[in-house]
Amino acid sequence: MSSIEFDHISKSYNQNRVVDDVSLLLPGSQTTAIVGESGSGKSTLLQILNGLVVADEGKVKIAGAEIDYDALPSIRRNMGYAVQGTGLFPHLTIKENVTLVAQLAGWQRTELDERYVSLLSFFGLDDELSERYPHSLSGGQQQRVGLCRAMMLDPPLLLLDEPFSALDPITRESIHEEMLQLIDGEKSILLVTHDMQEALKLANYLVILKDGKVVQQGAPDDVANQPVDDYVARFFGGANA
Repeated sequence: MSSIEFDHISKSYNQNRVVDDVSLLLPGSQTTAIVGESGSGKSTLLQILNGLVVADEGKVKIAGAEIDYDALPSIRRNMGYAVQGTGLFPHLTIKENVTLVAQLAGWQRTELDERYVSLLSFFGLDDELSERYPHSLSGGQQQRVGLCRAMMLDPPLLLLDEPFSALDPITRESIHEEMLQLIDGEKSILLVTHDMQEALKLANYLVILKDGKVVQQGAPDDVANQPVDDYVARFFGGANA
């Protein structure tokens, strides 16, 4: 599965450096959580990986190959991307939202329909939602639809940017359980979150960011038992409260 390498990545907006010389090598077939406060650079790293943002400095590699920003459509077919608020198209039905990427990829109708039905079943959604529009769904249903869309092409790499932060605790717990079933497979998952409890539940590798820099990384138990500073320790204090 897809390994991810950030090689001395930096990115600034209006002379404000939001990612500052970040180097990470993340093996495939694992779930990595990137944790940090708002403005720490978490989402920008995912956007650089997805090609929504181009780094000012450094290189990004997926499975050993440097990202070719002239070939983003083919690269994105191998990654799913789900964000807070789902980013669903309001003028498309639920089925149209989920299957759009497969239609653009030229899937046959039978294959597309089978995949769509299996995803709805996996995430506990009823097929009767298919012809409805996003505004008519609950927040939890919309988030599940967003995950279905990210998973439609069965990508080896899944990018999750605070996808559960706006959900109520019960809905979040339910979706976490669904994600744990997915994590039991062989996908590479990169999860951005500010919630250490969520990171500890879903991830087997942690990266802690502060002011655009990596302050600590490693297995969750190692980071929890040996935090390098008070900033890291505060995250675990909240998680253990």
